[in-house]
Amino acid sequence: MNPVILSVKITNKRNILEYLINNGETSRITLASALGLSTGTVTNIVTELIQEELVYESRQENSAAGRKTTLLRFNEKKALVLTCIMNGTIEDSIDLAVQDLLGNVISNETIPCMLHVNTEHTEIILIKEIIEYLQSFINRQPENVRKLLCAIGLCIGGMVDSNQLIYAPIFNWQHLNFVTPLSAALHLPVHAEGITRIRALYELRWLDGSEKNVIYLNLSTGIGMVNFFNGKMIRGKTGISGEVGHISLNPFGPKCYCGNNGCFEYYCGMTQMLERVRASLDSIDENDVLYDLVVRKHKPLNPSLVFEAWEKGSLVMYQLLSSVSKYLGAGLTTIYNIYDPDHIVLSGYIDGLDGPIIEDAIIDAKSKIINKFSRQLNITRAHLKPEQENLATALFVTSKYLDSIIE
Repeated sequence: MNPVILSVKITNKRNILEYLINNGETSRITLASALGLSTGTVTNIVTELIQEELVYESRQENSAAGRKTTLLRFNEKKALVLTCIMNGTIEDSIDLAVQDLLGNVISNETIPCMLHVNTEHTEIILIKEIIEYLQSFINRQPENVRKLLCAIGLCIGGMVDSNQLIYAPIFNWQHLNFVTPLSAALHLPVHAEGITRIRALYELRWLDGSEKNVIYLNLSTGIGMVNFFNGKMIRGKTGISGEVGHISLNPFGPKCYCGNNGCFEYYCGMTQMLERVRASLDSIDENDVLYDLVVRKHKPLNPSLVFEAWEKGSLVMYQLLSSVSKYLGAGLTTIYNIYDPDHIVLSGYIDGLDGPIIEDAIIDAKSKIINKFSRQLNITRAHLKPEQENLATALFVTSKYLDSIIE
C-alpha cells in the first residue's frame, strides 16, 4: 500500500478507536459525522477493527428514520494492562492494579515499598525489589488474567525524559532506568511517564475540540505543567518540557533543593508546604487548632489535615495558605503571559477543600495579566480525581498498546 495512504488509514483507525473509548456506544453514521469521514470509509475501517476484535457490535436501537441502527463499542477486554503508581505519597508504597483497556480494575493491591534511594538502599536494590513486587503480583493472578496482560505502565512522581530515564528528586532518583530491566524480567513492554503528563492526557477528552493551545497545571507534591500546542504535547529537546515548578517567583526567597531561590514549587508544592508546617510545630501557640490536631490528637500531618486545620480557624494555616494563594496567582500570571493559552486546566490539592484558595489565586492572576481589560483567563478545574490515577495510567498504556498493534 502507498505509504501516504497507509498513514492516513492508520490515523483514521486510531481516531475511530479513540472516539469509541471516549464516548462509548456509537453508530457508524455518528463516527463519520464526528470525525469528518465518509460513511464508506468508516464502514471499511470498522469491519477491520471487528475482525481484529478491537470493536464489536453491541446492540441495535431505533433511529428517526424507522430503521434500526447498529451501535459499536470498543472491546476493552481484548487485553489487560498492569499499572504501577509511584507518586511520592507520604508513606512509601506502590499501587498495583490489573485493568482492562478502559481502566476498569480487575485486581489491585497497595504494597509498602521503600522508594527513596541512598547509599544503603541503592538504585539496583530498588529495581530488584520493584521487579519482585510486580512478578509476585502477576503470579497471584489467575491464569486467564496473566495470559491477557499486554503491557505495564509506570506512573512516576517525577520527570521522564525522551530516553525513558526518570528524574525524581523526591526519591533521590537521578536518571533511573526502570523500563529496560522491568521489560526484560517480566517479558512485557513497559511504558513510563510522569504523573502530570498522564493526568494531562486524560483531561484532553473533556476539552472542546476547538481549543488547541492548552495548559495543564498540576498542584501536587510539586508543581508540574504540560503544554499542548496545536493539540500536540510539547516535550522539549530532552523530553522534560514543562518544569515550571522551578521558576523563581522570589529571587530573595528560601533556597530550593534545585539550587534556585524562591521557586514556585517551594511556595505551592504540597511536600514543601508540609515541611514548613512541620518545622513550625515547635514554636506555634498551643491554642492554635493545628497544635491541637497534631500534638494533642496525634493526627497525621498530611494534605487533608492542612485544610482541616485551615477550615477550623488555625492562624498558622491561614497564614500559610494565604501565602500559597498569593504565589499561585503569581505563577498563573507568569504562565498566562508566556503562553497565552486558550484554556488552563488546573488540578488542585484536594477537591472540595481547596476551592477558596485557588479561586483567590485566579482572581489575583486576572488582575495582573498583561492587557487585563481585553483578555479572559479561561481556567477550569480538572475532572480526574487523585484516587483515579490508575484509570488515567491504564488509558495511557492502552494508547501505547493500540499504537503498537494498529496497522
